Amino acid sequence: MTAMIDMAFLLITFFVMSIRLGQQGEELVKLPRADQASAARDERVELLVVNVTRDGSYLVGGNERSPGDIVKWIGLRKADAERIELVIRGDRDTPFESIRKLMRLAAEEGVSNVSLAALKLAEEEP
Repeated sequence: MTAMIDMAFLLITFFVMSIRLGQQGEELVKLPRADQASAARDERVELLVVNVTRDGSYLVGGNERSPGDIVKWIGLRKADAERIELVIRGDRDTPFESIRKLMRLAAEEGVSNVSLAALKLAEEEP
């Protein structure tokens, strides 16, 4: 019986930790607002999400990545997927040069479908 209780607590701990880790990258980026923002589209397209913090750092899955790492990551994902779209979640205070650099890296890797994430004007900020 104690082994079963231990296992239940381990599972609960695992799920709580994984939920918090998944939200970590989103907390660092405050999206800008746009009156024509739209929801994500086609489910057959693999979305590659890169967060750009206000200091210009790149985050993938909550972990900071160098531009070279992002190029490798895009190349690997592109080889595995039929169609990919790069979604750039840039903080509203991010210098545009950091976003432009990421867009240029994606273009050099052959990714032509790039979108910038934004909140609709009516949406509340988390």
